[in-house]
Amino acid sequence: MLDWFFGSGIRQAPRVLRRNLAANIFDGAMYAFGIGFVSIQTVIPVMVKNISHSSFAVGLVPLIWTAGFNAPQIFIASYVERFPFKKRLFLQTAFLQRVPWFLLAVLSFIVLGEVSPSAGTILFFTLFALAAIAGSLCFPVWFDVIAKLTPVDLRGRLFAARNLLGGVLGILAGLVVEVVLATIEYPTSYGVLFALAFLFTSISYWALIRLKEETPSAVSEDIHILDYYRNLPRILRAEKNFRNYLISDALLIAATMAGAFYAVHAIEKFSLDDSSAGTFTIVMMCSMIVGNMFFGYLADHYGHKVNLVLSAASTALSCFMALVAPNAGVYLVVFVGVAFQIGLSGISRLSIVAELCSEEERPTYVALTNLVTSPFVLFGLVAGGIASRFGYDAVFLIAGLLALASAIWVAFKVDEPRVKVRRPFVQSAQYE
Repeated sequence: MLDWFFGSGIRQAPRVLRRNLAANIFDGAMYAFGIGFVSIQTVIPVMVKNISHSSFAVGLVPLIWTAGFNAPQIFIASYVERFPFKKRLFLQTAFLQRVPWFLLAVLSFIVLGEVSPSAGTILFFTLFALAAIAGSLCFPVWFDVIAKLTPVDLRGRLFAARNLLGGVLGILAGLVVEVVLATIEYPTSYGVLFALAFLFTSISYWALIRLKEETPSAVSEDIHILDYYRNLPRILRAEKNFRNYLISDALLIAATMAGAFYAVHAIEKFSLDDSSAGTFTIVMMCSMIVGNMFFGYLADHYGHKVNLVLSAASTALSCFMALVAPNAGVYLVVFVGVAFQIGLSGISRLSIVAELCSEEERPTYVALTNLVTSPFVLFGLVAGGIASRFGYDAVFLIAGLLALASAIWVAFKVDEPRVKVRRPFVQSAQYE
């Protein structure tokens, strides 16, 4: 399997590198499989619509997820940088990341059918936010461990392999979603989906235990926490290329405000059943499989900038097709664009950040990226109001323009770091 993803040259790589690559791929595939049952782009918005009967509440889905997942990272980043060995901390935070999916299953099985829509909405978003925050506390550690254990010119293909296998399993998840929502009554149906999410994300945890961290990381200077936070604005002032990247990332995050409305819009516009969310998920996963066969190769051989341009362009494509699609079949192109955007961003959004900084500063730069750009998810709150007053088309038009702006900015304002520094980036893990 490793030969297929990375080429026959991986056979000569040290055994520990091959073991870590295999474990990371298995973790990514199983975790994506689990999350496929509760897709934030397809399943969660339809569930929220059932709970609340409100377009405004649907608009809160990407807002709460992105804010909860991104903003808290900066509070753990400085702590992570002090550990020469990070696996133990990683396993602790990864365990906490999986617990909220179990709690959401309990909520769906026992509580939602017994409370009012407003109470159900509040309880759901409370646990949904907890899932986002738990993921946020895990993310800087996870990304630093992956970057540490994987040579730079394999990272693109590693993320692509995780996404590709996750997409294959995601097709199965989409079929299950379709059957569950069509045959089991609400809200029990969603309890089943959350239980499956918890089960398979827990299976992925086994692979994380298998990771082998042999050498210590470079650690940052032990400074007072207040001095650490005072230093963050200096990074933004001094690093022009990083600052330009943040602008493009912020524009794209603002554009993703449309994501919560695609499935609901299609169901309402073409009079589809809720089970269509499973079909949308299958289309997304198939598209991820096809896309990730190329996206990882592009990143490893040409840098991550080209993927970021394609990511923004894919979002613009989704918005445009949502506006003009004449039937449900053509509308599926929307979810192709969403899948490409997710795959491209998953491979390159933070991988390029790891090449814009030193090894010991990596958790800070990753967390700072998410801290600075995550507030732009507030466009999702605005989008909910726009959708309620002017309809979904207005949301798609605005989001499409923001995505085009992001594509243009990253194309002309962000320098590919590998070209700019004129040296290969091979931090942490080595081939020999």
